[in-house]
Amino acid sequence: MHLNRRKNNNNVWLLLLLSTVTAGASLIPPGTQQLYTLQSQVSLDQLQSAASQELGYNFETKLKINSVWSKNEEQLLQLYFGESRVAAGDKQREIKTLPDRPFYIALVKGQPQQVIAHTSRDESLLNLERGIASLLQLRHSDSEETELDVSGHCRVRYEVKSSTRVEKTKTDCALWDLRVSYHPEQALGVDQQSQEQVQYELSADGALLRAQSTETHRLSLAAKSDAGSLVRASLKLEHVAEGAETVQQLQHESLEAAIESLLEWYRVFELEANLLQQFEHLSPQLQSEHVGKSSLALAFAQLLPLARLAKQPEFEQLLQSQSKLAVQLVDLLGAVQTFEAHNATFAHLYQGSQTKTEQMELLEKYLQSLAVATHPERRIVEHLYNFLQQADNKAKQSKLRDTVLQTLAVLARQSGFADNDQLLQQIRVYLLEGLATDDATLYIRALQNLRDLGTIDALLEQATHSKDVKVSVAALQALKAFPANSFAQPQRRQFESIFYQHRRRYDSSARTLALDVLLSMRPDAAQLGALLDYLASNDRQFEIKTYVLQKLRMLSELCPRFRAAFLTSLRQRSHVNNYHVLGQRGLTTVLSRQLSHSPAFNESLLSIQEVSQGILKRGSVEFLLHAGREQASSFKLGIYTAGLGSMVGDSDADAGSDNIPADDELEQEETITAGMEISVQGSQLRPLVFFSGQTELMGHVWGGTASDSTPAYQATTLAQDHEQYIVLSSGATLYWRILGARSVDLNGKVNFSLWNRNAQTEIQQNTGSAVVGRIAVGFTYAKLVQDFSLTHEPKLSLNADLDFYSGIKLCMQLQSPDQLLTYNNTRAAHLQAVAKPYVKYLRSSRTHKSAGRTFSLNQKNNDMCNMIFADY
Repeated sequence: MHLNRRKNNNNVWLLLLLSTVTAGASLIPPGTQQLYTLQSQVSLDQLQSAASQELGYNFETKLKINSVWSKNEEQLLQLYFGESRVAAGDKQREIKTLPDRPFYIALVKGQPQQVIAHTSRDESLLNLERGIASLLQLRHSDSEETELDVSGHCRVRYEVKSSTRVEKTKTDCALWDLRVSYHPEQALGVDQQSQEQVQYELSADGALLRAQSTETHRLSLAAKSDAGSLVRASLKLEHVAEGAETVQQLQHESLEAAIESLLEWYRVFELEANLLQQFEHLSPQLQSEHVGKSSLALAFAQLLPLARLAKQPEFEQLLQSQSKLAVQLVDLLGAVQTFEAHNATFAHLYQGSQTKTEQMELLEKYLQSLAVATHPERRIVEHLYNFLQQADNKAKQSKLRDTVLQTLAVLARQSGFADNDQLLQQIRVYLLEGLATDDATLYIRALQNLRDLGTIDALLEQATHSKDVKVSVAALQALKAFPANSFAQPQRRQFESIFYQHRRRYDSSARTLALDVLLSMRPDAAQLGALLDYLASNDRQFEIKTYVLQKLRMLSELCPRFRAAFLTSLRQRSHVNNYHVLGQRGLTTVLSRQLSHSPAFNESLLSIQEVSQGILKRGSVEFLLHAGREQASSFKLGIYTAGLGSMVGDSDADAGSDNIPADDELEQEETITAGMEISVQGSQLRPLVFFSGQTELMGHVWGGTASDSTPAYQATTLAQDHEQYIVLSSGATLYWRILGARSVDLNGKVNFSLWNRNAQTEIQQNTGSAVVGRIAVGFTYAKLVQDFSLTHEPKLSLNADLDFYSGIKLCMQLQSPDQLLTYNNTRAAHLQAVAKPYVKYLRSSRTHKSAGRTFSLNQKNNDMCNMIFADY
């Protein structure tokens, strides 16, 4: 706690240190002068690198401590720094610029209460003085409690080893976790392990002979535990002798009066940045040909810290001067998440009803990048909500309105508003009212992005009672996005009613989505048994039965506990545990496959391909990043179709050996449609419609417009986003920043032949990923810096061949080429503000190659592929 007042011309600092009253002798005998040496050491090491060379600095000074006032159990100490030096490696420099003015420590009943220090020393020296005061905080009995010192409030445990030795252990200090920003998804966050021990040696009469603090901070990426740093710091105060000087005592009646004569201070901070210059420097890596490569993602992450400090005029100048890089620039501005960047983007691109198509597309890209934000300014959310209230943009700019709506919902969730926040309540009401409009699915997607618990019942109402298949399925997709613990038992019964069709028939996609929610809620033995019994039921929707079986098997592979429950239930049911029931009769595929693992990132792929009448009805490929038990969705691609069965229907199917029983058809007639849905880090984007209606489809077939590779999604978005300070007991300040970016190039093509009665689909995803980290620790005269980067370029291709010449055959091939992960690390030790500045660099680099692979889907798919390619 800082206290400040103005008096005379002296400038001083005051820090209150709160503590519990503890009896004990004075560590510094009253009225005496004691001489000590003070040594502060800090080192910065790589993680899990046996060959890593230690890098650190060592600060040493002589400390003269005078007891200038004492009365009863109160004491005021005066401290002077003497000869000082700082060293890094084999280089040592004397420090000539330390101020000769003293600082003061006030103690009550032997415990430090206040530090009074001149601001001419600067912030880092003030922290050092606080650290010295914290070393004097000692209790003489075994205890566990909370203390406040230079590291903030800490949990402390004291152990008395002997009459002259005491050990203190500190954990969970508040100032070890001064977060500026962090990612809500733990898998995209960081791990920190911190601890400090302080050892005291006392004389027989209780005077301080030695106090040494040793602390460690292990900092790493949650998704890659060997990327980061191990910071070690120690602060040692050791007694040399009793001073010979006579200590002049302050003549005041009370400790408060003595302190009163010292107070007055002020401070000034300045911060500068040059975004324009750095953007020009990195422009070669920002070109369009680098989309989907790690070089663009790395440049993106390097620009972001400067961009977050820039003001609106600087952004406006960039938008004016860098029109050729406008696509990459709006991605960057979305990741900035400041109102300055938001204002500049809208002012430059949005011109009301006069907005051009190109400007509209750039504005949509900006909003899609912004939708991945983790800590947007509230004013941005307010502006987007107000934008939707404008009447003149509803008809002409429907796509932009859709994107604004989805972005608004995501930002409202990421902002962490309280449930009674007025803005959140307005957004919630606005979205719920939209369910009664003709664009109900648009608002349902927004509710999926919002994931507000107060909207679950409304979504369930749409899922269970809507006669529109699209609305019902969209509502269940939204409900699936909620955490499993959001639902209670009454809601479980509603999902069961949909899956088992207790009250009415539902679309097959609605049923499989309801099943997903039921399984996420961890079914008990009876509920799991009911699902197995369903496999032996007379329901002729074999694709749904295939989905159930493959989903259960996939979960068994991922979770040993579920596997045990599944096998136990299966053994108890002979009417299910037989080939007639468990033999695969559908083409639907559900699988999870490991893409990469340590020492690369731990990533997996979740693929769901729901087939109806031999045609892909709803498919998705989702990339998951894992960190221990936590996982985060980094990218999800979904494909949906409707009404295509009439295009590939086979009149000879009944007579063929490859007859696939048709699923029950709902009475509602389906329009021939197809499209793509994309989710980036859990943020659902506006869907991309390929065609709607048979006329539009045939135009693509005869024109061949889909035969060439066509970009479906190209963007660079923010991934990891963490910034934090840690105050060390030595007085040094540790700064830690992690920024990650993903550049995605998703493209595809389709060949369709009515003459040969076959079709080929190819989807290619190229991804460039980069994580940039900086760790800096030090004080005025020495600094350690570590800069590291992780880059890799995972790629994936999905090929689907459909042959409907005689029967229906579908072959899907999922492939991933070789991947190379590169980890570059640079550490530096700086001696600064000394006569001869010095810097030492240590550089290292390592790579890891993951072999390419073709993923096995299932035996049914293998058989189909062998049949299709038998003649090749």
